[in-house]
Amino acid sequence: MRKEKFYLTTTLPYVNAEPHIGHALEFVQADAIVRYQKNKLGKENVFFNVGTDEHGLKIYQKAKEEGVSIQDFIDKYAQRFKDYCKLFFVEYDNFYRTSSEEHSIAAQKFWNACAEKGDIYKKKYGGLYCVGCERFLTEKELVDGKCPDHGTVPEYKEEENYFFRLSKYREPLLKWLDSNKGIIKPATCYDELRKIISEIEDISISRVKENLPWGIDVPDDPTQVFYVWFDALTNYVNVVGYSTDEDRLKEWWPAVQLFGPDNLRFQGAIWQGMLESAGLPHTKMLLRHGMVLGEDGRKMSKSLGNVVSPFVQEEKYGGEVVRFYLLAGISTFADSSYKESDLVNMYNARLANNYGNLLNRVIHLANAKEVEINNESTVETSFKERVDSYKKTITDLYDAYELSSACEQIDALADYGNKYITEKEPWSKDKTLEECGEILNNLSYLLKTVTELYSPIIPVSADKARNALEKREKIILFPTLDK
Repeated sequence: MRKEKFYLTTTLPYVNAEPHIGHALEFVQADAIVRYQKNKLGKENVFFNVGTDEHGLKIYQKAKEEGVSIQDFIDKYAQRFKDYCKLFFVEYDNFYRTSSEEHSIAAQKFWNACAEKGDIYKKKYGGLYCVGCERFLTEKELVDGKCPDHGTVPEYKEEENYFFRLSKYREPLLKWLDSNKGIIKPATCYDELRKIISEIEDISISRVKENLPWGIDVPDDPTQVFYVWFDALTNYVNVVGYSTDEDRLKEWWPAVQLFGPDNLRFQGAIWQGMLESAGLPHTKMLLRHGMVLGEDGRKMSKSLGNVVSPFVQEEKYGGEVVRFYLLAGISTFADSSYKESDLVNMYNARLANNYGNLLNRVIHLANAKEVEINNESTVETSFKERVDSYKKTITDLYDAYELSSACEQIDALADYGNKYITEKEPWSKDKTLEECGEILNNLSYLLKTVTELYSPIIPVSADKARNALEKREKIILFPTLDK
């Protein structure tokens, strides 16, 4: 029987600027999901892809502005994303770069597969083009004549481009979505995606090379380059063997795709139409995470002065503290404000005063009383059942990708341990050594469980906690943060 495989990919952020806190959220969420799955299925059965999207007009223009070669520009920013993965303990299996020769070859093969299906044609087109979005906008999408996302007035452009017959797949995609209602999280996105699919039209998938020298050449037409999204989206299948290793592709595809609020149209409609055209299975699961808002509850923007830098936060609090807050304090699927006061309060309450405090008390008392702990076979049955009940709830939440809710329940389990030790008073002179040993051994089982469940969230601290408990060494894992 073939072992279950789990493949998760993030989107590929543009390398035209520094990573922001939204990237940090997506990458650490993905990493936590993957760590949980690796613990569950074995590392060899899980694959985790991240990377950078390195083509397009924005990147071409930014490199010119900085007066550097495009290669130097993209290398610099791709490295920044690698650096920040390291800072926040994001352990990817592959870092995909769309500027690689392998990607260009695979993307061109994907194009040819769609062309052979009769799904690519050339026509003249005029419209309002937003450089920030790298796409044409309709009049309906504009707000006061400007792009709603970038606040800029789009340019009118007229070009002869290649188009993808996305409208051909409107009905098949609606049928797919209606027969897979649980395929997207949060569930509230289902109606939104259905509306997007019901309104899809054919899309422009190339640009005139003269206007955009930085892109992948369209097969058999060197005057045109790929539209950046049509190029980048293919990475999801290219990385697991599309056009090079069909057995590997069958082994790993389809993937779970994690993406931000602005990406639903591309991930849930355009990419799914491309998959239909290329004769590939649809995505396994679509996870749309929430947006990290400024402390004032508004979308982050430089003009509002409410932008949060993940690098500044890491320097101030440490990568794992910021990671913990992003996973536990920021809603997994809803928009949330990033508040440093909440970060400090949550870290102190949940890690320093709850989990860390219990760990220290148990190790200290076990050593002081010289009693045996870490013996699962002698844990009291009713206590073990209570702990295992919590564990079942938490693993179900992990399986449902509900990371912040899982963290809440792990905290509740640690809290149960603190209430239990306060009630049982193993330090009391009235307790026999045997009674004291039973209480502390029960708690060592609870702590082992809490540590195991926290390991996808705070992997470094969880490792230290596991070692401290096994060796019975007192440790201050979570020093209290000043408010």
